[in-house]
Amino acid sequence: MKRSIAILLLTVTASCSYRAFKQSPIMAGASATEFAQVAFVEKNIDKAFSMLDPEAQAYITKENFSQGLTKINTPTTPQSIIATDFEPIPGQEGMNIYITGESDTETFYYRIPMKGTEAKGYRPAGVFRNPGPYPKSPSRHPL
Repeated sequence: MKRSIAILLLTVTASCSYRAFKQSPIMAGASATEFAQVAFVEKNIDKAFSMLDPEAQAYITKENFSQGLTKINTPTTPQSIIATDFEPIPGQEGMNIYITGESDTETFYYRIPMKGTEAKGYRPAGVFRNPGPYPKSPSRHPL
């Protein structure tokens, strides 16, 4: 009897702590693509910074953001970008969007964590660049 009650309590506790968010990979991908276009291709730091999630803006200064973008895109920057994949972030409002950029001489691989939901919209919470393609994972899917 005690074991049954313990299992019931664990089940109820687990179900209460599980939060499901209605996500839209297409919507998040479009927002990430727009951000990447502004930040990497157009190099409009002011506009790119204004597109960040408010928590990200509170965490980093515009100057540090600009320096970070310059550092990850030196000596060249992409001339075009495309969102290729998405990966849900379990238990959080958002997902990772994977972006590939191209220039005449180089391919760029980015991961942009997007914070939000279908109802709230999506805003970038950061940006990461990898020297090669990001490794595949079972939770990563093509857009």
